[in-house]
Amino acid sequence: MNFEKLMNSKINVIADWIIRIVMINIMVILCALPIITLYPAVVAGYNVFSDYVDRKEVRLFPAFFNHFRDHIGKKIGFGLLIIVIVYLSFTNSSYYSSILETSPSTFILIGYYVTLVLLAIMYAMTLYTLVVFRVFPELKLFRIIKLAFFLSGKYYYITIFLVLVNTIPVLMLFTPVTSVLFVFMGVSIPLLVHALLTQQARLYLAQLGAKS
Repeated sequence: MNFEKLMNSKINVIADWIIRIVMINIMVILCALPIITLYPAVVAGYNVFSDYVDRKEVRLFPAFFNHFRDHIGKKIGFGLLIIVIVYLSFTNSSYYSSILETSPSTFILIGYYVTLVLLAIMYAMTLYTLVVFRVFPELKLFRIIKLAFFLSGKYYYITIFLVLVNTIPVLMLFTPVTSVLFVFMGVSIPLLVHALLTQQARLYLAQLGAKS
């Protein structure tokens, strides 16, 4: 009897997590469709998973939309800033790449690699803005970026793994089968891993806030 209760309990836990993963994935995708709300939707998904990882009892839908609405103007502004920077960076790297094909030079090659490095740094930093928005959403944008940059360096190895994990959603879009899976878990699985791996960073920031 105790064994049956234990098995039923484990099955219920697994079922709960599957429902969370699927529903959060769908909500993030739907809320991100207008494009300008992409970043707030991702932050909301990350925050809900962080609630569960931190063992906070929250209701899925209200928690997601509360996180989505919280400081949404600032999040939209930051999201648009990221889009502009990524667009300019890719345009710049494409420009350097085309020049390298026609008239290669050391100067152009250096410019090309510098652009790629800056793009990688910005991507790593952006991953940690989710953590900062989680703990200190009221901070000014410059402070959020500064703290995110610091955390990406402090947790260097985790940052590398996060960068790899967060390429999964993009790769899933290249085949029909994984594209279907993307709709149900392509975003939420990386966000769950993100919430798990950055738990220490969240605690660190919370301790900083307690000391200040």
